[in-house]
Amino acid sequence: MSTFRITYDGPALQAHTMDVRDLAPALLALGDLCEESGRTLFGESVRVRVDVRASFRTGSFGIDLSVSAQLAQQLMAWLSGDGATAVANAKTILEVIGIGGAGLIGLIQWLRGRRITRVETVPEGRRLTVDDGECTVVEERVIMLFQRRAVREALAKVVEPIGREGIERLALGDDDRIGVIIERAQAPWFHAPPPEDVLLMEEVRTIAFSIVSLSFREDNKWRLHDGQNTVFVTMADRDFLDRVDRNLVRFAKGDILLAETRVTQWQTAQGLRTEYTIVRVQEHRQGTAQIELPLPT
Repeated sequence: MSTFRITYDGPALQAHTMDVRDLAPALLALGDLCEESGRTLFGESVRVRVDVRASFRTGSFGIDLSVSAQLAQQLMAWLSGDGATAVANAKTILEVIGIGGAGLIGLIQWLRGRRITRVETVPEGRRLTVDDGECTVVEERVIMLFQRRAVREALAKVVEPIGREGIERLALGDDDRIGVIIERAQAPWFHAPPPEDVLLMEEVRTIAFSIVSLSFREDNKWRLHDGQNTVFVTMADRDFLDRVDRNLVRFAKGDILLAETRVTQWQTAQGLRTEYTIVRVQEHRQGTAQIELPLPT
């Protein structure tokens, strides 16, 4: 088990009270931060819990908390003497987060919102270079937390109260010393970056579409039906669009486009996204206007 203190400070807290609507989400996020960090560093075998350990302190608004890391199979851990390992895990989690200084919080404060332009593997971990040329070496465990979105989002929520009117700073530490102070001006540095879409698949294949509705404005997508679903399709065949503009192509109900189509699938924060782009219209088939007869023999 390991203990630490979280303190919010500012003019709004001089009476040693804090709006529960600010405090409760931050404390819940602190629990998520420790839990996700433990999962990232040690896997699913370690369970992390954050408990309030003492009454509120005078001076600003501070709360003492404890972090315990327990192995999932607690009886086997007790028999094998792994209780000491659980304590060490809890301390490690707080160290890598940076409750006592450095760690993930220290890295974010060093970055100051600057963009990482180069990452190199070195014996001590990773050497990070930012856009102004400055570099630092960070241990691998800190990089693991830095890249874990759930960890970054939880940390951002812990810092969020210092953006409120009258709350100016956040301090983390213990009875002996304050390990880290985050000032209001630093709060934007802790915002988790927006998720980036990840390309899963891209292929070009021929697809037959029936026409639902067309748009001839720049960058507008056509609504087409592929026989199962109605999809929005980007028409990128400039020659075909030019023929349409010159009234060389006319559309009627039941028309079919046989088209060379690029299908791209992305993993996004909202789930799977599929995009369709017609690269080349191979054939524009008119809707059936008369009954077809067998070919003469």
